[in-house]
Amino acid sequence: MAGPSRANTPGPVPAIRVLLADENPSRAGALSDTLRADSSLVVIAADPGMPLMDAVRHHTPDIVLVDMSRADRDALDSVRALSGAGLEHPVALFVDEDDQQLMEAAFEAGICSYNVVDTPPRDVKPLLRAAIALYARFQQTQNELQAARKTISDRQTIDQAKRLFMQNEGCGEGEAYRWFRKRAMETARRIPDIAAEYLSRHRKDDTR
Repeated sequence: MAGPSRANTPGPVPAIRVLLADENPSRAGALSDTLRADSSLVVIAADPGMPLMDAVRHHTPDIVLVDMSRADRDALDSVRALSGAGLEHPVALFVDEDDQQLMEAAFEAGICSYNVVDTPPRDVKPLLRAAIALYARFQQTQNELQAARKTISDRQTIDQAKRLFMQNEGCGEGEAYRWFRKRAMETARRIPDIAAEYLSRHRKDDTR
């Protein structure tokens, strides 16, 4: 009799790498102790004075946890800088005072989980997993939106190039499209790129 199949046996759930950023040593220590009590979390404390951007680049965490006792705009600027440097990561924020303006500024800066807590919660993992999932969903939506915009832009470029080609060559739309498609196949390039090149070249010729 054959033994149980291992194909469907789930593997171990990978640990979550958490980068803890807090300039207050005592507060950071309390939260770090809470996090380390969960064996599925790998806690990395950012070195004092190290810019958040450098810490993220060096440690490559799954999520960044920022703990603040007040509305620290410098911390939000550090989070905002991650996006500008191409280091976007899910960021969860813990504050001990409710501040509507800070919350709005935090979400505008790119923080995906805003939590008001007096003391570190015993089970932080659900908050972190929710933040990671929310961030992944947001990124997927952004990627889909960018792809849709790219598709529309490509179609507009092709349509403009076809109209110019038809005007220059005195032909129909089908013949114009076949010309661009043939050029793309001959040069192993995308039709929108051929169309953009055609527009650029012939518009320059028209201005001479």
